[in-house]
Amino acid sequence: MKKLVIVILLILPLVLCGCNTNLANADVTRDQMQIGGALSFSYDKSSAIITMGGENEVVQYYQENLEQGFTEEGPRVGLKFTAPNEIDGYEGIKIWVDNQENPPYVKQKQVNGVFTREIEIFPLITDVNKKIEIKIIWKSGTKEQTYLLNFAKGTSLMKKQIT
Repeated sequence: MKKLVIVILLILPLVLCGCNTNLANADVTRDQMQIGGALSFSYDKSSAIITMGGENEVVQYYQENLEQGFTEEGPRVGLKFTAPNEIDGYEGIKIWVDNQENPPYVKQKQVNGVFTREIEIFPLITDVNKKIEIKIIWKSGTKEQTYLLNFAKGTSLMKKQIT
């Protein structure tokens, strides 16, 4: 009986703190500026799969833009993630895009200097046949969520325009 009480006392704080809490998947939409161009977009919230593009659709090319976090030129898309309702603002969000932690092209939205529940991600697209894995931990004590970005058949990448 004493062992059971000890086990309960050891586990109870973990349960109460919400450690490794499962959250609902985020809402995902195109970013406000529609980086990437006129691309079809769908998001299956239950599977966390994002699909962009389609037959004869082209991912647009962008020049280096350090203000936007575009440290390399090339085709990009923009995605806006809105945190699950259980998240009440910025509390140390951790993000990995294809295993790169907090890449420079991730922007956490602020209003009057206060972080909101929205983040925008602008990954460089080098191959429309390669899935991009986006992992997010919304706050300490919550489980990592994985989102997959893929491109529909027929999507292509714009090449650099030489002037």
